[in-house]
Amino acid sequence: MKLFLNAFILMAGIIICFAFPSQTEAKQVFKDVPTDHYAYDAIKWAYDFNIVNGYANGTFRPNQPVTEQQFASILVSYFDLEPVSDELQKYTPNEIPSDGNYNTLAAYGVPLNGYFQNSIRGAAVKRGTVAQAIAYVADGQTTLNNSIQFLLNHDISNGQNPKYEQINLQRFFGASNNLTRAQLVSLFYKMQSKNFFYRSQVTEESYANIGSTPLYKMANEARDMLDRSLQSGRNWSPVTNKKPKKTWDGEYTYFYTYGKDDLNSLGRVLTISNSTKENFNVTYYTFNGWSSGTIEGTATLTSETKARMTKTDGGERCVIEFERGLNGSIKTTEFYCEAGRERGTDYNGTLTMEK
Repeated sequence: MKLFLNAFILMAGIIICFAFPSQTEAKQVFKDVPTDHYAYDAIKWAYDFNIVNGYANGTFRPNQPVTEQQFASILVSYFDLEPVSDELQKYTPNEIPSDGNYNTLAAYGVPLNGYFQNSIRGAAVKRGTVAQAIAYVADGQTTLNNSIQFLLNHDISNGQNPKYEQINLQRFFGASNNLTRAQLVSLFYKMQSKNFFYRSQVTEESYANIGSTPLYKMANEARDMLDRSLQSGRNWSPVTNKKPKKTWDGEYTYFYTYGKDDLNSLGRVLTISNSTKENFNVTYYTFNGWSSGTIEGTATLTSETKARMTKTDGGERCVIEFERGLNGSIKTTEFYCEAGRERGTDYNGTLTMEK
């Protein structure tokens, strides 16, 4: 009987050990995210699955606002988006680590702002932008209200301003507010708990167009999908991005008739050629009735919009100042320019470029 009792106690102990394993203390992943932090489980999950990383000093900075490029990185990792070989051109052309992610997101047509400007990528991302991007990839939603409703319906995210709950969906959600790194990771943690791992059909169809549609056009369409209240920056165009060449070259004219024939008219024809950052060549023909004359020389730039020509002919000095104005006009101001001309042909005024 005693032997049986001992065996029973031993067996019960084994059963208890298997049924109730000893609790081990949770391991702190980042030194600024204690194990009792509200987002600890979410942050550890994201770290374990290589969705997020911390900083070099071992911190996660859970209360720091999320930048758009940080969000873009998590989005690519979570949905396992395929990389592309095409590359976006940008208004800020220097390469940064987020370029690959944005190339990929453009291919999938994900609504974001920072495709063409690094400064926007590094700025805090709005909750509304996050809602639109996630709901687009996960459920094919293309409007801000539908995206917010998707997150609310599935208890993935909550509203921030209860007083607007039945009045204004975007204000209720706090679409224009920033969100922290901890809040963003918690959102994705809830996504995985609801089994939202898969990409929507609309994203797959967009990706299938790689090669047939230029990547910048796909990015433009993705940016345009964002609600107007969330948009910042500008779309890319190979034409508008080319800065117009600032040249003085051209023919500028002024004509005025004060009588019935050409003898009662005044005219100026200014031809500028071979302009550089330092100077340009000038041929300036003027007439007033029977009087006419031509001055030729080289003008030196004194600023981006002003130049000055000094010429001495037969012991007489001529100075002409040129000022470039709007709509292809040039204002000329002359000082003692009768050398090479007949008297009465000097002119101070504005000439317009011949089209």
